[in-house]
Amino acid sequence: MYEALRVVFAGGGTGGHLYPALNIADALREKMNCDCIFFGTERGLEKTKVPQAGYPLVLLPVTGIQRQLTKKNLAAPWRLYRSLKISRKKLQTYRPHLVIGTGGYVMGPVLRAAQKMNIPTVLQEQNSYPGLTTRLLSKRATLVLLAYTEAVLFMHRGQRVVVTGNPIKVPPMNIEKKKVYERFNLQPDKKVVLIFGGSQGAQSINRAMKKILKKEKLPSNYQLLWQTGHLEYDAIQRFIDREKLDFVKVTPFIERMFEVYSITDFAVCRAGAMTISELAGTGVPAVLVPYPHAAADHQLKNAQALAEREAAVVVKDDFQLTENLTYYLLDLSHDIVKKEKMRDNLLSMEANKGLERIMAELEKLITEIRN
Repeated sequence: MYEALRVVFAGGGTGGHLYPALNIADALREKMNCDCIFFGTERGLEKTKVPQAGYPLVLLPVTGIQRQLTKKNLAAPWRLYRSLKISRKKLQTYRPHLVIGTGGYVMGPVLRAAQKMNIPTVLQEQNSYPGLTTRLLSKRATLVLLAYTEAVLFMHRGQRVVVTGNPIKVPPMNIEKKKVYERFNLQPDKKVVLIFGGSQGAQSINRAMKKILKKEKLPSNYQLLWQTGHLEYDAIQRFIDREKLDFVKVTPFIERMFEVYSITDFAVCRAGAMTISELAGTGVPAVLVPYPHAAADHQLKNAQALAEREAAVVVKDDFQLTENLTYYLLDLSHDIVKKEKMRDNLLSMEANKGLERIMAELEKLITEIRN
């Protein structure tokens, strides 16, 4: 009789790193009655989301390195040292069978400590261009799970690498669309353009949309659902009221995003890895505006991977953003054929099978570990 499986997850800071970990943990708990614990930081999204999901959370003092010289940078080595010590002690106490890292700087000390203790480690990389922490830790990882074939080029020869896609959970699409329209005060007889910039919103997209809406209007059979982020919500709502833009509905944050995808004709959004996987899993065409300051410009690389498949269009976040965004908003609102082709190409990627493939690889590895 095997003892209960114990798995540690390290990943967070943003939803793009946290939700893959939560999705994998939920699947392990459901399928293998797994006992899971998370490592995160005080400032990350995980501080609230992990306890809400019913998992224990260990907080580490580790911080990222800023590009310019700051007091925070001077303290970073000490915080890393303390985080390594805490990680080692917690791992000794918890005795996990497996440690899974899904990104963010919290992953570094936890997986490094686990590798030094000869605990099997798994990396799940969401982006087409793996981050520095992933590339460094992958040298000693037991298994590396990649979302994109393009990322294989950055791995070391001889590694156990599998391209699985990202672990998104696409719920059954028996959604009552009428309730989704009602939730956001939308008209069910009009098509929906979804505008969002991640959980925090995106200032440049928000700014461009305000300029566009002052000059242009979508065709009369369209309406906008705009996730602004909490910081800019009040100002944008005042702008909408002042301009009397009745066809635009704004919200600071959208819970249950898959319900919204079910009524979306096309989207305008950033190119985070999980966002792209969700769009592919639901077949929602998109105008992707990659965040220009992402590490190693990985959002642009993610977006280009879709553009090469003719599954999305890409607009750079530069001085021409408003002009280019205007063009594609109007273009896609009229071009049904282009949207259908994008939708077909997205669905052909089978992004909704990523979690299933990841679970298959983890089950194989767990069997090896236990035997």
